This record gives sequence, C-alpha cells and structure tokens, in this order.
Amino acid sequence: MLSRVADAVFWMARYMERTDNLLRALRTNYIASQDELLNFDWQLWVDGIGTPLPEGRVVGNYRDVLWHLMINRDNDTSVLVNIVRARENARSVQDYITKEVWQCMNDYYHLIRDTSTEHQILHGDPVSAFDSLLRESTLFYGTVDITLNRGEGYSFLNIGKYIERLLRTLDFLELKINELERGGNEMIQWKYLLYSLSGYEFHNKYYRNALSTENVIHQVIMNVQFPHAALYCLLQVERYFKRLDVISVPEHFKEVEFLLGRAISNMRYNGPEQKTLPQVKSLVNSTRIEIKSLSQKLASLYFGYS
Repeated sequence: MLSRVADAVFWMARYMERTDNLLRALRTNYIASQDELLNFDWQLWVDGIGTPLPEGRVVGNYRDVLWHLMINRDNDTSVLVNIVRARENARSVQDYITKEVWQCMNDYYHLIRDTSTEHQILHGDPVSAFDSLLRESTLFYGTVDITLNRGEGYSFLNIGKYIERLLRTLDFLELKINELERGGNEMIQWKYLLYSLSGYEFHNKYYRNALSTENVIHQVIMNVQFPHAALYCLLQVERYFKRLDVISVPEHFKEVEFLLGRAISNMRYNGPEQKTLPQVKSLVNSTRIEIKSLSQKLASLYFGYS
C-alpha cells in the first residue's frame, strides 16, 4: 500500500467525519438557541470548535457564528475548508477511489459553494442548509460502503473516520460540561448533547428511564452499542488497524498496537470510575492526548511524516 494513498484516504475520511459532526452539532445548537436555551453561549462553541473570529469581529449573533464555522474561507476548521481539503485528497487518489465516491465529493463541494446555500445560512432558514449538506454527507458514507474495495485503503479510511469521530465526541462532551459549569439546566444540556451525537433516540430505547447524568456519560464514553461512544470508536480503530498487520513493518505495527491497546485499557479501566463532571473532564483531556499521540505515531510510521 503506497503511503501516498493511505495518507490521502485517511485525511479524506477525517475531514468528512469532522464536517458531518460539526454540521450535526451546529444544527442542534441553532435549534436549541431558538427553542429552549435563550442565552445560548455561541462564543463558547466558536472558541471550542473553531479558530477565533477575525480580529475586530466578535460573536454578535448566530449568523456570525454560522458564517464563521460554515463558510469562512479563512477559518481553518470551517465546513467549507474541510470539504475543500477532503476533495483535494480524493482528487489525488482518483485512481484508487471509485468514480461514485469522487462524484459524491464533487457534489458536496459544489453544494457548499452554491450561492443558495450561503443565502440560507446568512439570510434564510439555516436548518434547510444543514439538512441539504447532511444528506450529502450520508450519501458519501453510503457510497463508500457499497462501492469501495476492502483493501488497505479502506482500512486507513475507517481508522481516520473513527479517530476523528472520537475526538469530536470528546470535544462536544467537554463543551457541554463547560456550559454546565456556567449554569443552566443539566437535563436540557444533556438532551442537546445527545441530539448533536445522533444519540437521543438511542438513549430513550436503551436506558428506558428518565435522562440522567450517569446514563448520558455512560452512553457517550462506554456504551459500545452507540456508534459515537468513545470506547466504540477506539475499538473500531483497533479492528481496522489489525487488518494492516500483513502489510506492515512488524516493529511499526507493534508500536502502534501497543499505544492503541493502552488507550483502550485506560478507558475501560478509568471510564466507569468517573463520578463527577471534573473527573469526566479529566478523562476527556487524558484520552484526547493519547489519541492525538496515537495519530501522530501512525502518521510518522505509515505515512512518512517526520
């Protein structure tokens, strides 16, 4: 497997997963700010998710935030920039991915750049823009699943996807804890966190009782049946990484396998022990450091990064 292809599909998946997670969080937060959370702190989310606003600009209202986090070309973490970068990576490996996957990337790119999308975000109904973009995201995942061959590139793609999903789950959980530390209704905040992770319906069916902090934390961190749970994502990274054994330098494989196994063990051992929000926040921070270190080591050993 050429490192060029592995690197490109790994980052294509990360940019696409980042886009999908950000869109779901922004859609949920917009609805929350218009519905129950009248004093919604958009500044907290700009600081937590994206790069700061350009010098001289402050968060005046949700339109400023949506412009910055969705279509600001100068924001390194905006939806537009993520899609552009994902498309660039897809273009560089068009001989590996299928024409259907490339077409999905191209359609997504043209949709986010369409003037009607920008008008909906800045002047119309942002939910319509969110829904249109999320449909393209869902189409991308389905197309990858039914058209891409199950070679090494598919494994790297899924490793990238689940690493990114794990990091975004940790970010959103930490941001909700920060919101709770500033006051507010705990159950309402947890409800919107679950909506952001597409997990509210799952919670009601799985736990079958009133929303509680203990159950939300368990779902978001430990529940391996929930596809956005931190532990589930780690186990999926492990699953797809093990498929690379036959094409890996043995020493490189063992080094990454050790880091991955340690992260999983730490979460399994420490996760159930977190009883207070400061303890959860500490676990989030330590896990984030572990996963970023794992990602850097993977890039160094498999993609040739110095």
